Amino acid sequence: MQQGNADASLVTEIHDLLYRLGVRATHQGFLETSCAVFLVMRQREPLWFSIMDVYRQISDLYHTDLDVIAPRIRRIIRKIWRHHRATLHGLTGKELETVPTPRQFIQILCAYLYKRRPYRMSVRRQSRPREMSMRRR
Repeated sequence: MQQGNADASLVTEIHDLLYRLGVRATHQGFLETSCAVFLVMRQREPLWFSIMDVYRQISDLYHTDLDVIAPRIRRIIRKIWRHHRATLHGLTGKELETVPTPRQFIQILCAYLYKRRPYRMSVRRQSRPREMSMRRR
């Protein structure tokens, strides 16, 4: 599969997941949330990311103020928490006690998508050779 087709497939999966959580493309924050998940999924280590770097990338892509991105994503999270909490719990496999932060929410969506896309897991940081990982005595 070509990279462009893989990206389009990933975007479709992200949008379908947000729709399943009750978020529509017309909701303010849909674009920022889907873009954040997409950017994190494309990283080499998707569960290790700086949320501020993601916000900056979104700001650059959409020529928007950096300060509006986090509130829009939080608005989406609150909507899901109020109306589709059970579905969110289903994604995590456990009941969440508090509303997730934007970073936690993005991690939840990415972890769920990674479970559904096992072939994407093949991109991993290579471990250090054994001789380098041993301490000198």
